[in-house]
Amino acid sequence: MIKFFRHIRQSLIMENKTGKYFKYAIGEIILVVIGILIALQINNWNEGRKNSYMLGQYTNNLIEDLRKDSLDLSQRIKGIKADSMLLSSFEKRVSNSTKPLDTILKIARYDYGYYIWIKGDYNNDTYEVLNSTGDIGLFSSDIINDLNALHNLQESALDANAHTLESYLANIHTYAQKYPVPFQSNLIANGTIAADIIWEQISTRDHATEFNALVLAKGDSYRLSLRVLPIVLEKTNTLLAKFRKMQVQND
Repeated sequence: MIKFFRHIRQSLIMENKTGKYFKYAIGEIILVVIGILIALQINNWNEGRKNSYMLGQYTNNLIEDLRKDSLDLSQRIKGIKADSMLLSSFEKRVSNSTKPLDTILKIARYDYGYYIWIKGDYNNDTYEVLNSTGDIGLFSSDIINDLNALHNLQESALDANAHTLESYLANIHTYAQKYPVPFQSNLIANGTIAADIIWEQISTRDHATEFNALVLAKGDSYRLSLRVLPIVLEKTNTLLAKFRKMQVQND
């Protein structure tokens, strides 16, 4: 095609048809510009399709991450509330008991759950990828602000719980060094002869104060969690609903 146009230009010059040559040259320039514009349009169209596809994939991944977080938060809040009610029932039992130290011992041996319902992490893989690649710019500014706000709220919730969790773990570590607890790989498992011997020989007064510290640390952690986690859950569900709406609109 280039050779064809060059041949025409040379023929016009040789025939001394300068006017026609300039008209032809202008026409050729216009054709080249049109070709460039068409190429740019095709490139923009392809780039738009690529971005649209990536946006859809990221949206699906964010929906999955938020869905998992929502379920996990709901379960943890439910578990925290149930365990908090159990702690309250223990308090009433001890308060109404004529032998409170013995009651505390029975609670520690048979009724208390040594686990703690604490949110350890969030599903932020997609969010981290979006920020590291710069692809977060594919979303609208409102969505970006929502994602950043939720991430900051999650970080604040984790930081807030870190201190109370550390306190509980320190208390339970101290407690487990003196009393049998139902932990995995425990040589003195609760309910065994060895554990019974230890329980029978302990000071109920010392045990009561150490167990009380353990329960207090768990209660502090739960009170903080119940102030923070419902807010995180609400924000998570709100953003999840937005992404699901986007998903429907794009389908």
